[in-house]
Amino acid sequence: MNPPQISIVGAGIGGLAAALALQQRGLSVRVFEQARALAPVGAGVHISPNGMHVLSELGISTDTLNAFRPGATVIREYQTSEPLFETPLGNTIEQAFGSPFLDLHRADLHQALMTQVQANDPDTVVLNKMLVSITEKSDEVTLRFTDKSQSTAQVVIGADGVHSVVRASLFDSLAAEYTGHVAYRGLIATDSLPDGLIDPVLNIWAGPGKHVVAYYLRNGELLNYVAAVEEPDWTTESWTTRADVAQLADYFVDWHTSVKTLIASTPAEACYKWALLVRPPMQNWSTGRTTLLGDAAHPMVPYMAQGAVMAIEDAWVLSHYLATESDIAIALANYGSARQGRTAAVQRAAWEQGQKTHAQTQHQSDSVASGGHFAKTQWLYGYNVCTEYPLIDPD
Repeated sequence: MNPPQISIVGAGIGGLAAALALQQRGLSVRVFEQARALAPVGAGVHISPNGMHVLSELGISTDTLNAFRPGATVIREYQTSEPLFETPLGNTIEQAFGSPFLDLHRADLHQALMTQVQANDPDTVVLNKMLVSITEKSDEVTLRFTDKSQSTAQVVIGADGVHSVVRASLFDSLAAEYTGHVAYRGLIATDSLPDGLIDPVLNIWAGPGKHVVAYYLRNGELLNYVAAVEEPDWTTESWTTRADVAQLADYFVDWHTSVKTLIASTPAEACYKWALLVRPPMQNWSTGRTTLLGDAAHPMVPYMAQGAVMAIEDAWVLSHYLATESDIAIALANYGSARQGRTAAVQRAAWEQGQKTHAQTQHQSDSVASGGHFAKTQWLYGYNVCTEYPLIDPD
């Protein structure tokens, strides 16, 4: 078959991973991004072994990611900071699953993907293209943008995030329910903090109705934290809404000094908040020539740290089917069948974990001491889409 011309809407982590995976298989790709420029955005992101398998196959080495490798996950009592239990990461998790668990700045991962995509074709990503509508015919799909331009392709991939225009154009509205949880995030230069304040692990302070996660980025140069609290009225789902550091501090006045110091050290311009909404899993992601990927297909709360990783897995599987199946509709249907069960399970598990983390008294019974360090995460971290869907030489 002739390689299909594939258009991707959205140049985020998922969209660029898909572009790179498709290029690797010899397929022709264009990525349309609404931003006028790709400035560094976001903060910390976890990439667990199941995601690192894919990045490695895509040629993204750990050396290019400027990542931090935490030694463990440590759940701490919110007032004393004493460990409730600990799960090893570092070399232990890499030996268990064949790839590391890394903490990195989203901008560094995004840049690594962009560099590889543009090295393959410098014209792949087209900026300042905000999608207005999508029209699908039997033999092509047309994208129309706010600048009155349009583009046609044989296949369109909607990788345009939780508020996907592609999804809204093709499917019924996806019902969203406010969880009552609001996440605040802050990013702090490590050298502005007292020495030894935060251990070089993935720290989680858990208390009634709240928790705080803190970990290092960029080889320890930055400290990223996310503080989840319960608020009845804030429902704005946006990563770019500035937050009031003083208001955040009020939530944690009786917490351990480490937490209070983190919050107090946050620059006013580096504190943000966003409401966490849950959505039911979609029953279908695809039409005849259009499909969804990442948050556009399966938006999830961040409590399993799998949003970016699931998009990366999606990218690998979708590229496999588009490269190996001549009938596009069948390729997209097979992609959905391969991914929908797993991503739905992660969506559910993420919200269950969020509720559990806010019920501090449950942590002792959640210890993973029985059944091995990774007994409860084998289903997640132990899955390797690269062996399930191996790369086939496009030649």
